[in-house]
Formats: sequence, structure tokens, C-alpha cells
Amino acid sequence: MDLHVLDHVCQLLNQRRADNLPTIPVSINLSPNDFNIDSFIDQVLGITQKYQIPHNMIQFDLMTQPVAVDQQRLKDAAANLRKQGFRICLNRYGGENNDLSTETLLEYNFDYLKVDVRSFNTNRQRAKIILASVINMSRLLKIVPVVKGVEDQAMLNFIRSLGIMLTQGRLLAKEMPEEELSQERDNFESVEERALFSGFNHINVLDPYLETRDRLDNNFENPRPNSIFIVQSQQAKLVYCNSAFRFWTGCAGMTKRSGNT
Repeated sequence: MDLHVLDHVCQLLNQRRADNLPTIPVSINLSPNDFNIDSFIDQVLGITQKYQIPHNMIQFDLMTQPVAVDQQRLKDAAANLRKQGFRICLNRYGGENNDLSTETLLEYNFDYLKVDVRSFNTNRQRAKIILASVINMSRLLKIVPVVKGVEDQAMLNFIRSLGIMLTQGRLLAKEMPEEELSQERDNFESVEERALFSGFNHINVLDPYLETRDRLDNNFENPRPNSIFIVQSQQAKLVYCNSAFRFWTGCAGMTKRSGNT
């Protein structure tokens, strides 16, 4: 990452704030070589301080798996960035470049794990088992999974059934020029919504302690009804449920009134 990129991003966030537009978290790609820059973290802190950008608005995506000679330095630097309030994401598992290794997950603390699903075929049960297992492992490690490369509705439906809240891909939104993004006002979540959905990100609907033995033979439809509701002003809004819950409410004569499945 060129530090000029971080400076430009912080400048844009500062301008959005000045224009009374929603401030949004931004991911910036990072390579292990960036930590070889003298006083790298001090320079990062200096740039964010110059524009008064909260550190939780910046996420650093580590693009390649650390190599042996860089590990201790990178491990210390990544821990320092997290201590300062920045988010660290391992980008990526799956796809052409699989950067997930047991050693990486053992030695580093990540906030997010980006899973590239472009190579997964939802028509294959084995692919579903692998993807669901990676998502479940991530949550058990207290790492928030992010699914990237969502390009068809079948994949979107499947990852929703796994309780995934953070997704990216051309099915959901395509790339847009900076000037167009700068004028966006209505398509971003509010601070309150961001806090709410951040909480959802830590709910594991694949909790193994709730599973039964026939789960894998039943196309990942948990025999136990599973749902998440938001309760506000004495009103309950359904925001997630699995097929078992839909079946159960259907048998009870209930109908879904709101929410996403």
C-alpha cells in the first residue's frame, strides 16, 4: 500500500463528513512488505490524526500469507494496529490464491476473514459442506466471516442460510467511479444500523452445539428452528430464519410479515 492511498482515503472521508454525508468504513489492501516501511504505523497514525478519522473506519486487508522471515515483525505490527483500533482482515480464502493456512490462523488475530466463493458451486453438496465448515470455523475462532465474489442468486441464498451478514460481489453492487460514490447518500447504513448488524455478525447460526447428526444429509437445513428477531417499541421484526423455522411457523398457521431469510 502506498501511504498516499491512505491519505487520499482519509481526505475523502473527511470531505464526506464536511458535506454531511454518511461516513463509511473503508478497506485498504496491505501486503507484508508494507510493514518494512520505516515508522509505518507512526505514519498511519499521523495520517488518520491529520484528518481526525476514527480508527474503526479503516480496515486493512492483508492480501498475502505471511512468509517465515516476516512473521514476527508482521505479527507485532498487526497486533499494534488492532490495539490502535484498526480492523485487520485476512484476504482471502478460496479462489485462485488461497491464503488461509493453519499456521496463519494459529499465530495471528484477525477481525475478519474474506472467503472468495467464485470457485464454489452451490449445486455440489461437497462444496456446500466445505463452505459451511469454513464459515463455522471462522465464527468459532471469533473472526467475522465476509463472503466475496457473490455473482449469482443461488450463492446469495445459500450464504444467507449460513447467517452471513457481510457480503460483496457484482450481484449486489458493481464498481463505481469515485465521484459517483462521493455523492451517494441513501444507500449506506446508518451508524445505528452498523452497530446493530455488527452484533449480528457475531451470532453463529451454525453453532455445533445445536446441530444434530442428520444435518449434513439434509442439505444444511438444521432440524431445529433457528431465527433472529429485532425487538423495538414492542414490535418484533424477523431478520433471519432458516427453513426449519419457516416450516415450523407454516405448520403453526403463521406467515412471515417482515425480514430477510
